[in-house]
Amino acid sequence: MRRLWALVLIALVLIPIQSSAATDSLWDDARIADELGTKSGTIGGISIELSNTTYQESTSGILDLPSIVEVYTATWCSNCIKTEQALDDAIGDLEVTRIHYHRHLYETLDPFGSNSTDSRWVETYGAGSLLSTERSMTASDGGVMTIPGTERSAPSKVFDGERMYTGISTKSNSLLTDYSTALALGSSHPFASNGSISLEVSASMTSPPQDQGENNSGEILDYNFQWEISLWAEEESPWELNTWLMFVEDVAYHPEGSNGKENYSNVLHEAVKVGTSHAGSFAFEPPEPWDGDDMSVVLVVDWEARDAANSPNSLPAPGVATLLCMLAALVPRRQGESLS
Repeated sequence: MRRLWALVLIALVLIPIQSSAATDSLWDDARIADELGTKSGTIGGISIELSNTTYQESTSGILDLPSIVEVYTATWCSNCIKTEQALDDAIGDLEVTRIHYHRHLYETLDPFGSNSTDSRWVETYGAGSLLSTERSMTASDGGVMTIPGTERSAPSKVFDGERMYTGISTKSNSLLTDYSTALALGSSHPFASNGSISLEVSASMTSPPQDQGENNSGEILDYNFQWEISLWAEEESPWELNTWLMFVEDVAYHPEGSNGKENYSNVLHEAVKVGTSHAGSFAFEPPEPWDGDDMSVVLVVDWEARDAANSPNSLPAPGVATLLCMLAALVPRRQGESLS
């Protein structure tokens, strides 16, 4: 019996250590944690098509929410083609919401992004990207030279707002394995399994003002977006939310891109932060699609939660030295010293 307990305790000690050592290098953190142990990520991903919509709603239980993959790309980025193909293969038939940010600030070649999309990326993932893209190289004098990273780097991928991959270098044996691992892990959110998220879109037809003359196109649509987020944490730890409405075009045709790709999918045109309220409504005129009539609105919720292990009422985990002492006490004695 003592030998059995010893083996159990060895497993309890070694498995987390090995797991931690393995996962440390399997991805970069998309968000930088503070000293309080705050964890954060992104959930949601429910969407509604806006074409010919007068009223539509979408509700999902938290267990049924799709994974969210946010991609930073550009129409001139040839490496993006390789990484997005690997992402396609990793996703396969999985239910995933993809949002593609196109480089915009100081950009002259890519027509798709906007101030709000780049602001969202930098605000949310800029610090993580700086660390992920930082590189070290040997200087001419034999020393080590650090090359600073960038806040906006194409290609980049973020899974569930938590795991970041930048460039084409791999963390494992392939990009496919990297992305498949990130998808399999899913969200680490702290919320109870009976929570839900809902989104409603209503559009009413109105006539333009008479003073617009004969050039007006007749009736126009006024859109109103309403959301409700019913979530609660399983443990008593502080948490907060930030809600976004993301306006994403299904496919945009742009053969002028220098990476050779003509049809760009899941193009994010506007990112609108609607605040920390768990329920509300917002009147907003959606951006026009680049072409066609395939714009959707996606509800995205950024969450932050204090790590339960760092809450004031939590007890410290036993140190490795303590556990080793426990193991020593349980190791069977030599046969001559056995009490049984």
